[in-house]
Amino acid sequence: INSYDTWHGTKNIVKEIRKICRGTAANRDKTWFIDLSDKMESTKAHLYWCMKHCMGNADDLRAKVLNISKHYQGDHHGCHHESQCHFPGYHPRKQLLSNPAAISALESSLKNTPIYLHAEHYCQCRETYWIESFNHQLLTYLCKGIYFGEDTFAMRMNLAVLDWNENVRRAVTSHRLYLNVQRPNHHAPSRVLVEKTFMFVQEIWETYIHTNQQSTLSDICEEDIAYHEDLTVQPGMECEDGLFLDEEDDDDEWNVS
Repeated sequence: INSYDTWHGTKNIVKEIRKICRGTAANRDKTWFIDLSDKMESTKAHLYWCMKHCMGNADDLRAKVLNISKHYQGDHHGCHHESQCHFPGYHPRKQLLSNPAAISALESSLKNTPIYLHAEHYCQCRETYWIESFNHQLLTYLCKGIYFGEDTFAMRMNLAVLDWNENVRRAVTSHRLYLNVQRPNHHAPSRVLVEKTFMFVQEIWETYIHTNQQSTLSDICEEDIAYHEDLTVQPGMECEDGLFLDEEDDDDEWNVS
């Protein structure tokens, strides 16, 4: 199944919708509308929600995307039954749309989004969290601004894999709320994870030492065998201190010359 990821689907949504939300005073109510100025970021969040709750159905995804405009008009018949707009006492935080031109401009922009045009490829709601996480880990060991030789590159790549595998599913100890001046509308809590571990480093050392010990013992055994083979005394061979082996002595007794 061909499927696109959600991040790339919404990557340029705000940029496209900004065209009908902001502009010069001369083009107000012509190419952009003040009624839409507070709906850029929330529209992106709505599109994420649509992909997540369309149950893999492309037609349902398109219907949910178009329902964004109706939601901003105060019509919540097509909204999910668990949405806040169905709760008693709900009060919309965004200005309700009533300008037909603004409504038409928003619907036109929604229909031109990649999510609506290629709903068959986005209805699976694929995400690239694990890929992005591993890519971030690679940059820790393989800086883009440094050229590495083939062996060094392979070594650092392997270290990155070991590090990521060991720490990718760290437990969450708590959640922290903070305000990011660059993302003032971001209110999701940040997870506080347990401290990273580096057990793979110890395992590498243990494997290295064990392998060298085995190799050293093997070399010693081979050298010892070769040494004793060199010291093998043949019959009639003269040895140190004037000793020699009698050729006719079946008991291999040593005699002094």
